Amino acid sequence: MKLVELGSTGIRVSSIVLGTWQFGSATWGYGKGYSERDCMEAVWASVEAGVNLIDTAEVYGLGVSEQIIGKALKEVRDEVLIATKVAGHHLTYDGVLKACERSLNRLGLKMIDLYQVHFPNPLIPIGQTMKAMEKLVKDGKIRHIGVSNFSLGRLIKAREALKSEDVVSNQVRYNLLQRQIEKELLPYCVREKITILAYSPLAQGVLTGKYSADNLPKDLVRTVNPLVSSSYLRRAKPLLDELRRIAAEVNATMAQVALAWLVSKPYVAAIAGAKNRQQALENAAAGKITLTDKQIEYISSLSRQLRPNFLDGVRSFVRVVAR
Repeated sequence: MKLVELGSTGIRVSSIVLGTWQFGSATWGYGKGYSERDCMEAVWASVEAGVNLIDTAEVYGLGVSEQIIGKALKEVRDEVLIATKVAGHHLTYDGVLKACERSLNRLGLKMIDLYQVHFPNPLIPIGQTMKAMEKLVKDGKIRHIGVSNFSLGRLIKAREALKSEDVVSNQVRYNLLQRQIEKELLPYCVREKITILAYSPLAQGVLTGKYSADNLPKDLVRTVNPLVSSSYLRRAKPLLDELRRIAAEVNATMAQVALAWLVSKPYVAAIAGAKNRQQALENAAAGKITLTDKQIEYISSLSRQLRPNFLDGVRSFVRVVAR
């Protein structure tokens, strides 16, 4: 498994991170398509395969995700690092401290390895939030501070608000089809040694090859995504075909190739969700795939032409209204 340094901490985390947004969430079929036991087995399988960082948040499954991870950790705690997040509506000084205590209780931990601000809240001064974060570090409740969904400007302000600590990571959307962070944010983070934790690394399943212009997803979460409109998927076909070709060449899946492309970038780790043991093992295997420079460049060149446009969004909206 390829490893990535977490900021400038000296801690090396697996390039594939287990994402647990779906743990405990009815939106993704929890309780119907998969169970608590399936989620726990995904944790155990990930650790067995070399994944050493699990990402969750207090809002995932309204706390159930943290609870499930807490149960699973009883068997593997010494082998894994835990990252969780404080919600955007809890970013006052007291709100952060109380939210952290609740997360610690649900996880069954005395210390959280990486505590992240889930979303910036323009109504709450970032100074309040970061002051609370530093207190949590001082009190031994958290080891390191991260942010999530922070633009470059907000990231800089968050760092400036800290006195004795620094931001070690920024969790943002990043994949072959959504590469906006490459313009400013990614170069800054590489230069400053701030790790990018990339969520939605498979563009909600588009990069797995599961969907096409003639086979669109039916769940509401994906239906509203302009990347899964028929017009966009037609334009994306050359890239998807190339992912399929490379996958056959390296004896992997399209998803694994897309993940391998992502973690070929410096200071980038991919947060890949899994609902069961098999999905966890498939995701982890991507961290062992090495693409050639030629493969990486060709995939990159095809994807640069694929930013969704206004009409893709309109068509996605029409699909939702017509349901």
